[in-house]
This record gives sequence, C-alpha cells and structure tokens, in this order.
Amino acid sequence: MTNLPFGALSFGVRSRRVHSLLLLLIATGGPLGLRTQGPLRELFLDVTGADARPLERPDFDLRWSIANTWNEGMALRRGSDSANQMLDEQADSLSARVRVPWSGFARVWTAFEWKLTEHWGGWSDAPIESWHSLIGSFNYQRSMFPRNQVHLLYTDSGGTAFDIRSATLAPGDLTTRTQVSLLDGPVALAARFDLKLPIGSLSAAGGSGGIDAGVGMVATWPATSWLTLHGLAAVSRFSNLASDTALQPKRWHFTGEVSLEFEVFGSTFLIEDRILSPLLEPGWRPPSAVDQDALLSSGLYADFRSHNQISFGFRRGRFSMWLSEDFTPGANPNSVLTWMWVSNAPDVVLGFAFTQHF
Repeated sequence: MTNLPFGALSFGVRSRRVHSLLLLLIATGGPLGLRTQGPLRELFLDVTGADARPLERPDFDLRWSIANTWNEGMALRRGSDSANQMLDEQADSLSARVRVPWSGFARVWTAFEWKLTEHWGGWSDAPIESWHSLIGSFNYQRSMFPRNQVHLLYTDSGGTAFDIRSATLAPGDLTTRTQVSLLDGPVALAARFDLKLPIGSLSAAGGSGGIDAGVGMVATWPATSWLTLHGLAAVSRFSNLASDTALQPKRWHFTGEVSLEFEVFGSTFLIEDRILSPLLEPGWRPPSAVDQDALLSSGLYADFRSHNQISFGFRRGRFSMWLSEDFTPGANPNSVLTWMWVSNAPDVVLGFAFTQHF
C-alpha cells in the first residue's frame, strides 16, 4: 500500500467535503415548484415547475404558505342562469411531497403530493390595507367590509359548490407527478405527466371532486456557474365540479412558467413568472350598471381572465421562502392602470419550505 503524505490525505478529505457540499447544493436546487393559490384555482390540477435533469435520490418536501384572497360579492348572468360569488379569506396551507426515482430507470421519477388547508379569517387584512395606504394604491374596497373574516360562496341557479362562513379545515386532493428525462445535455429536457385524484371535499373547498390530468415539457439550462434558467409549458384537462352548478371550469387549460435561479455566496435567489389561462367557462357577465370599483374588487378577473403570478424566492440549503403577487398584462379600461389587472385571488402569498434528501 502506498503511503500518502498527511497534506494529501487532508486535501482528499477536503475535496470530498466540497464535493458533498456541491452535491447538496445541486440536489436542493431547481425552481420553487409553486402552484397558483386561491380558493378556485386550488380546486383543480396545477402543473408545477421542476428541474429537468434526472433526480439523483428521493426527497421529501414540506411547505407552509398563507394566501390572502379578497373579492367582494359578485353577481353574474348568462342567459337565464344567474350566479353569485364571494371570496374573502386567509388560507393557511400545509403540503407534503415525496419524490422517488424509479428503480432501474434513473431518468424517471414520480412524486406524490397532498395538502391540508385551513380556510379562516386570519390576520393579514390589516397589514395589506396598511401597505395599500402607504403606497397610495387602490384598496379594492376592503375597508367597506369587516377585517379577518371568512366568506367563501360559490353558488348559482344550478346548485351550490360551497358556502363557508366559519373556519373550515379542508383536506385536499392527491396529485401524482411523473417526469421522464428526454435529454440531459447543455439544455436538459423532460416530459411531465400529472394526475389529480379527487379525495378532497368540494363543500369544504378542498378539491373539485373530479379527476384532472396534464402533460407538459420542462427545460433546464445552466447558462453560467451562477445562473440557471428553467421553463415549463403544459396543457391540462379539467373535470367539472362535483356539483350541478351551471358555472363550470373550461375543459382545456394552459400553463407557462419561466424561472431564473441565481447562486450567490452559497445562497440561491429566484425570480419566477407563472401564467395560467382563464379558469371558468366564458359567457358570464356582471350587471351592466355595476360600479367600476366594485367590478375591480370582484372575482371577475380571477374567474375569466388569465392569471400571471410573479414570485421572489430565497433558498439556503434545505430551507426556502417566497413571496408571490399577481400582475397580469392586458387591456383593463376599468382601472387607472389600463395596461394590467390583478385578480386578488390571491392578493398575496407568503410561503416557507423544508426539503430533505435521502
């Protein structure tokens, strides 16, 4: 056996430690994997972003988030049908995900996700109103209604999906995601197959009560040693709500996402832009005499227009946090800002995650 000098042994130990640290940083990288939250959006399948490179080993992700939603009462009509909605809550969500690479198929992994949501009044109305006041923003008529209350109503001439007026614990649906690596070159590509199984309760606003499915492509490009770009494009098919309501989701939906991942001094900073196509069937209209401020404060845009979510994230080792807001470019003649709109469903999202690899 060849005797190595102490310095060489020390260097070898340090090299292994550095290599292990690099593996840890790589393993805990990738997009934030955020869904678009809100009382209606979360009833259905949401195809989320992921690193397109193969998964080296199993991991477990536990995350908590709060989403404040504010839409005052809204009346809609389509022909002889009428509908009413009100979406006012703070939703505290705890979700768990397990990802496992397939044995014998290193390029394939499957994830199982489930979430538990508490719909309640919360505490976040006052800070949001204070922020709106500080920056001189439109307050969406929040001050006309009591703070920190929960009112979730989705009803029409066909039936009622949910009517929640007190704190309600809502088990969610089970989602499976399977990703297959197609190309592991300078730009990695992978195919995604997602499925949502209806184990949640619609009356508690925990799930739609139907099976949804989605397919998509994800891409990852390590542009430099400190900058990685991720992308997602997906198409989904939604089932109807498990209710006889006349107002139902559109059948086909599009999801697009771009994620920028910056490595700085051992920490990761992320900027993500995520857009979803309109959620519900078109053709419904509010009364023609509705006040413009009331229209902007309603759920009209959340229901019938695209949703663009911008998120800012930070990751250090196993821990991540993020803040999400919605700003969707497009014509909005009802607002002072005529080039964009916000849906307020949700108004703001704050989240934290812990990811453990095995």
